[in-house]
Parts: sequence; C-alpha cells; structure tokens
Amino acid sequence: MSTEQKSFEDRIAQINKRTKETASKNPKPKTDNVWKRLAYPAAFVGAFMLGSMVVFLTRFIQFQMVGVPEVGKVNTQDFIGIAMASLAGMVISMFLRDKQKEFASASTVGVLLTTFTFHNLVWAYPTHFEQMYSEDWVEFMQKITEPSSLYVFGITIGLS
Repeated sequence: MSTEQKSFEDRIAQINKRTKETASKNPKPKTDNVWKRLAYPAAFVGAFMLGSMVVFLTRFIQFQMVGVPEVGKVNTQDFIGIAMASLAGMVISMFLRDKQKEFASASTVGVLLTTFTFHNLVWAYPTHFEQMYSEDWVEFMQKITEPSSLYVFGITIGLS
C-alpha cells in the first residue's frame, strides 16, 4: 500500500507542478480600459458626424458649381445633394472596408437629418454662411424656409 500511496502522491505532485507551470505561462486576463469600452459608441457618433460633414461638403460643392439655385430646381438639388452625400459615404466606407454596416446606417441618418435641417443653421448663423457661400444664397435659403423647421424636398414643416 505504501508504494501505491507514494505513486499516487507523486502523480498528484506532478499534476500540481504542471498546473503551476501552465498558469505562469498563460497571459493575464485583459482589463478593458474606459477608452476601449467607449470606442464602439463613439464610432456611431463619429459616423453620424461624418454623414453631416459630407452634406456640408456637398452643399458647398453644389454652390460652387451652380451658385444660387432657381426656385424650381431646389427639389432637384436636394436629390442631387443626397446622391452626392451617399456616394461620398460609399467611398468612405470602401476605406473602412465595410466592416460595420451599423456605422453606415448612422452615417445615412446623419446625411438625411442634416439635409432636411441644414437651413436651420443658416437661420442661426447667417453671417458665417454669408462668408462661406454668399449673401444672395443666405437670402434665398431664408426666403424659401422658416426657422426651426424641416425642409423636405420643397415642403417646409414647422417644428415650433
């Protein structure tokens, strides 16, 4: 019995030794810092802001190409603006390699919301927009829209 007992104790000692060796070789569990946890929700905010900035850029490009739009062509320019912003969003998503479809959705929401509420910024900051665009363009935007509203393809929907 004592030989069997000694053999059993030797095996247990060997197992414990291997366990300690394995535990020392394993990497320590990673503790996520606050920045890594906030990166995912911050990416949504970034995608939304990216969509908004694309609309600003496309509106500026449209103004440089066309100038102050005619009253009948405003709806067409909204469609063109959404199309240009969507194309720019697709180009940007190609750089991101389409890894996250939900970020593309956040960008699309940014594009649409900014497209339909862009004129509110013109009402709030007319001097800044006069410097970027022109006085005629700001007067035109204020003539066809109202402050605190949605401007959806030529239809002004008051929010206040």
